[in-house]
Amino acid sequence: MDVDIRTPEAVTQALIRPTIYGCIFAHCTPQTLVLFSRTSRTARSAVQDYMGRAFNVNKRLSRYFSDPLAFRSLQARTATVISGSFALQFFDRMFYPELDLDLYVHSNDLVLDVGLYLQSEGYVYQPDSWDLENWPSEIHRLCGRLQENDVEIDNDTNPYALRYTRAVYTFIRGPADDAQDETCVMNVIAYNAAYSLFPLPTLEYYESLVLNASNVSGRKALEKYSRRGWRTIANSPPLVPFLETHGFHFDTPRWVCDGRTWTIPLSTEGAASPPRASPLSDALSWDPIAESGWTLKRGKYDWAVLGFGTVSTKVLRWGYTTANDDYLRLLKIFFVKQGRMEHSKLPVGRTMEDSLDIWTW
Repeated sequence: MDVDIRTPEAVTQALIRPTIYGCIFAHCTPQTLVLFSRTSRTARSAVQDYMGRAFNVNKRLSRYFSDPLAFRSLQARTATVISGSFALQFFDRMFYPELDLDLYVHSNDLVLDVGLYLQSEGYVYQPDSWDLENWPSEIHRLCGRLQENDVEIDNDTNPYALRYTRAVYTFIRGPADDAQDETCVMNVIAYNAAYSLFPLPTLEYYESLVLNASNVSGRKALEKYSRRGWRTIANSPPLVPFLETHGFHFDTPRWVCDGRTWTIPLSTEGAASPPRASPLSDALSWDPIAESGWTLKRGKYDWAVLGFGTVSTKVLRWGYTTANDDYLRLLKIFFVKQGRMEHSKLPVGRTMEDSLDIWTW
């Protein structure tokens, strides 16, 4: 028996008119878009065209920067990523008028470059009472303090110390937003891709698990995300079976680049690629954030927490997080031996920073 699986003419006509399918797709969840794109070549072409316009990061960044491509080139050079409400609205295809921009930068001297760029764009550095008034002076002090307190894997026997945010700085051109740890804001935008780490609960069910809820301090942030449509969940144990079916996977090692993350490749046309860390190193073709990991766990009083360890070693140009201690122990053998070898190459009286021509990242 012959079966006619051709797309109906009326549907075909709708799928070749962006003004029509754009209105339809705007009301579809990401999962619906993916499934619909698999129904025919025409549908796939329409969905790809829609997503190219709906997820235009340059257009959204133009609210903050005169040249979005210049900012994304800065991202590539400094491994800076965007998170918070901006990344959430990007994935949700919404527009929040009262919105700041949360930038996350590795704790090294490149923080200075990011701040200077913000100042060149008209943002004003707002130091806290414990910060120096001058931006370059504050970052020189920060880097000096970090260098004194740093624990390097290649020189230390315990690489598993947890590290979190080293410092928070504010550059203002409008009111700042409040922050609160919730899974709905666990989305990051790098120079070449956007990652939603909990896409199913965040974008399909509009549910958000509050992390470390025993220390909730961002009342306004909780109110803000509830007002925007997310159902916040505090205590996890009674709901674990339910949460598992909605995309929260407890005690399962996760990685930014794993199959549970929704990854949207971003066009890098016009933006600079990441530079080589040294003449002997290969250039990166992706952002380091993609290799970071964590585990969703039940912590003190059964509140949901993120478990992860961070590692700092001069063998690696950037810092990473990992949820797998066995993986880190395996790498430690390499880090220790490679680190000692790299240090042995340094001429007497010279440091790594002034010997990048012989240092291999």
